[in-house]
Amino acid sequence: MTLGLDTPSPRSTNLVGPLHMLELQAARPIAKDSLTVILPVTSDTLPGLEAALLFLSDYSSLAEVVVLCPESLLSVGRAILRNTVSDYSRAQFTLQSWPSGTSQAHALIHAASQVSNDHVVILEHGSLREIPHVVRDLLLRATAVSLPVGAMGFGASLLGDGEQCLLASDSPQPASYLVPPLVLPSSLLTDNGRPSDALPKDWRSLGIWIAERRPDMVGGVVVAGHELDDAWCLQKKNDTQDTVYIDDPNVYPALDAYSAHLPDSLLPPSNTSAVQSRGTFGIFFRSFDDLLSFSPAACYLVNSGHVLHILLYLEEKSRSLLDGMEIVTEQCSLQYRVVAPSTSSATSPCELVVSAWLDNFSRPVDVLIALSEEDDYTRLLPRAIKRQRYIDPVLVQLSRLDLPYCDWMGSLTLEEWRNWNKIRLDISVITDNRPASLARLLRSLAEARYFGDDAIRLRVNMEQTADRETLDLVENFQWGRGDVYVHHRIVHGGLLPAVVESWYPSSNHSYGLLLEDDVEVSPLFYAWIKLAILRYRYGEETNKSPNLFGISLYQQKNVELRPAGRQPFNARQLFASAGLAPHSPYLSQIPCSWGAVYFPEHWREFHAYLPARLAHPMDEPIVPDVRSSRWARSWKKYFIELVFLRGYTMLYPNYAAFASLSTNHLEAGAHVKHQPRDIFDKKKAMFSLPLMRLPDENASAVLETGLLDLPGGHLPPWGDLPVLDLHGLLTSEEEIERRGLERRSALFNCSESVRPYDAQELLCVDTLPSVVEISGL
Repeated sequence: MTLGLDTPSPRSTNLVGPLHMLELQAARPIAKDSLTVILPVTSDTLPGLEAALLFLSDYSSLAEVVVLCPESLLSVGRAILRNTVSDYSRAQFTLQSWPSGTSQAHALIHAASQVSNDHVVILEHGSLREIPHVVRDLLLRATAVSLPVGAMGFGASLLGDGEQCLLASDSPQPASYLVPPLVLPSSLLTDNGRPSDALPKDWRSLGIWIAERRPDMVGGVVVAGHELDDAWCLQKKNDTQDTVYIDDPNVYPALDAYSAHLPDSLLPPSNTSAVQSRGTFGIFFRSFDDLLSFSPAACYLVNSGHVLHILLYLEEKSRSLLDGMEIVTEQCSLQYRVVAPSTSSATSPCELVVSAWLDNFSRPVDVLIALSEEDDYTRLLPRAIKRQRYIDPVLVQLSRLDLPYCDWMGSLTLEEWRNWNKIRLDISVITDNRPASLARLLRSLAEARYFGDDAIRLRVNMEQTADRETLDLVENFQWGRGDVYVHHRIVHGGLLPAVVESWYPSSNHSYGLLLEDDVEVSPLFYAWIKLAILRYRYGEETNKSPNLFGISLYQQKNVELRPAGRQPFNARQLFASAGLAPHSPYLSQIPCSWGAVYFPEHWREFHAYLPARLAHPMDEPIVPDVRSSRWARSWKKYFIELVFLRGYTMLYPNYAAFASLSTNHLEAGAHVKHQPRDIFDKKKAMFSLPLMRLPDENASAVLETGLLDLPGGHLPPWGDLPVLDLHGLLTSEEEIERRGLERRSALFNCSESVRPYDAQELLCVDTLPSVVEISGL
């Protein structure tokens, strides 16, 4: 008898056999409304999407259907969703992007890790009609087991000559790995309920990932009742190789069969660069002055090939909805429409105005930019958006006070805009008994621009010796951007634990800004942080690197780690002499302690690295030829070790005249001793930097912040960023990684590859210490 997963199975307390067989025999059906289907689509299979969606909408057990679509086809995909799926469908249908340059397997596995339901069905990019009906029933009426189940997989050949294709037979077969279509528990791709930091990127790696976590070393089970042959197996193996999907204008003729169902405006453009960057933006402001303030960013978007729809809701009640109104600047002309507040007594007239405006777009809107200040219109925006089924734009709400300083936002790519709301900044302030310094830092934080973000957590970490004035200052400080947490030590810890314990990430979208109290920040510091994180953490895949551990606000004016001592440093002079763009930001291995954001994965690794390192003293320095090896109580000493062994880097700004997003006032404390005034002033001049200030609103109607004084007017591609080592010398990513690997091998006598962010494997230790005493440092 063939055992399919939708076949009722016997329940017995005396079951015997392999673990996977026991699970199958005892399995119960997956709970209703706990199944998500992920359906990838390419330009070749887009004509079949409508039929696939209609088929899936008939399954009442589905909670969600995710359509994974290349960026170039997102607008078409949205239109198909709107025109196909009934409002009465029980499942929720959503659209996600499949970035160009990403393999099908990688995109599917990543999408599966993001779902909230218990089980995921992963389909292939071919038509659903090509999947035998028994296999479809197997997947969509599955039972709940703890490993992947599907119609086809691969295992070790009995002849030892590679992989054997496994098709369903009379009994379930354990496999090394499965290929789609398959069903698996979403918990396999998470750690403690959140997506894993190091997901597999192909089906073989996924099988190994799963097998390593099971006592029976099984990566999946092939089970179904159907008739398939080796030719089908070979075809599916070829189809599911780790190929990369790349947008290509030559594929669009394949849409001809479907184009008759769509307006011309919904078909993708033929230019490749436009395909990757073009999006539809809705801008919804209250007045002409709002639009004029935002016009530098709006013009940047227009000149980058995006489509803008602009609606102003003016206060003059005599005005009605008009076309053809225009604002002309030196950068571009912006067409906008105007609507006056309605005097109608109808229910929610403002909501209907917004809904009608959104309905009038020829393309579904990708990003909707509006004001954060609440009025009759903005209060109803979320509800109006919900009325537009399958239009799920990113809603970006900006304070009117921030609009004059938004020019940098125009340089964001569409993919970066889509991730606007994901970033969560935690600000950690470390202080002891310098109330005047603390007051200056808190004032600079309060006066900074946050561009509508209102979920910024502030944590003040006070040492046991904090004086009464400091305690009163913290107690009375008003922070209007998010939650405030206050931590007061009862045992003096010193600067190392004060910094290291000041923050710990709550998720991989949580970023920690660490600020000692003698630091002051620019009013534009948050814009720099968001601009850089969106580009190098959430943008195109080619701009992402696991080796980037943070973003510095402070510009380097000195290099402090050379054996001969501290030396003046000027990045612009260095780059100009090397034939590089003098004004490019750059990557440096030196971690900044005078205002910097640290990334969640790397800070967790440091929290594991530090106790392991302290529990294993070294007879010789881990990092050769740097002054930090002699530092006794500095947390940076140990972070520099981690950076060196890994080949990590931090992004630094590089604006003219050392204009910085933070500065250090070099006040007496743990590392700065009291000195005669003339000596102290001379030393302070070596480190104090001019803060980047807000542009003067009286100087011009259209302002520029200076944040885009960059090569090409935007942050460079990752591969174009100069790389500096710990001595401030030009090098390459490959070279600093090679140095770290060689040093690790020489020190620890191990050369095995290391999993990302795994401090235990990095130090070649079997276990991490459970207790470490650091008070004696």
